[in-house]
Amino acid sequence: MESHTRTAIFTLMRLGPSLAYATAAVFLISMLLLEYNPSSASAWWLHMAILPIMREPIYLLFAVPGVGIWSATVLLMLASLFGIHLALQPQRYPRSGFIHAHVALIATGLTMGRAAVAQADLSSLSLPQLLRGDWSFLPLSYSPLGTFLFVLMLSACICCHLRIIKRTYGSGEE
Repeated sequence: MESHTRTAIFTLMRLGPSLAYATAAVFLISMLLLEYNPSSASAWWLHMAILPIMREPIYLLFAVPGVGIWSATVLLMLASLFGIHLALQPQRYPRSGFIHAHVALIATGLTMGRAAVAQADLSSLSLPQLLRGDWSFLPLSYSPLGTFLFVLMLSACICCHLRIIKRTYGSGEE
């Protein structure tokens, strides 16, 4: 019984990146909903709930030439479905699972760090100010969903590292 429970917990952790990609796809869908129905209170609620978490990764995705809202939505949905496959068969695709989880972790971590910046440019960060040691960093913005996703991504990455370590040193299963 203990082995089955542990396997189920590791599988749930490995599903974390799929949840992050699906959340990003839902954010894009909320943008489409707002485009077609800007007076919808539920579309605004959905958009504003996910905005602090997915704004930065989505803007980075839009910076890729040729990626629009429809192609990004399809890409994120496919990444989420691919992640489910990776989570259910981690021993078959360890490298793909590693990359999949770490891209989601980096995107989620980038969001947490960038969301704390309250200025539009770096003009107020002058060299004399940096040399004086007058550094005032804002705390990371708090989003329960963002924090949950970050912890889930971190645990998925830890699972990947444990799987690789166990595979490298020849010990059994997770």
